[in-house]
Amino acid sequence: MSLRYELSPRLALMSGINYTFLSSEFKYPFYPTLNHKQTLHYLGIPLGLSLKLYDSGAFRVYLSGSGMLEKSLNERPWQVSVSAAAGAEYSLTPQFGLYLEPSLGYYFNDGTSLEHYYKEHPVAPSIQFGFRFTY
Repeated sequence: MSLRYELSPRLALMSGINYTFLSSEFKYPFYPTLNHKQTLHYLGIPLGLSLKLYDSGAFRVYLSGSGMLEKSLNERPWQVSVSAAAGAEYSLTPQFGLYLEPSLGYYFNDGTSLEHYYKEHPVAPSIQFGFRFTY
């Protein structure tokens, strides 16, 4: 879910709440019966700016940059990341719309021994989608 506060006709402050699910399975080559499955759940608060490139009233296209602080619901670590995105939004009402936002993020090392996708691939693509409230 995302919130947008319009600072000017083209520039907006964006925040919200994000949910991330990471699942992985480790298989040991010499021990076929020894497998480990790991699932991680994160809740995050992003904060960023959005620059509107096109606006037809109900449909808009934009670029954005943001930082995010995520808390793992399974483990102790916090995850910090930055991202750049290109997005599209369709407004169902003046205050409520649906958005799709492909992005490229950089995930900083969380300082733990926990192995997960972000440690192996700190630069990672993602696609965010959901509901956005504008005021």
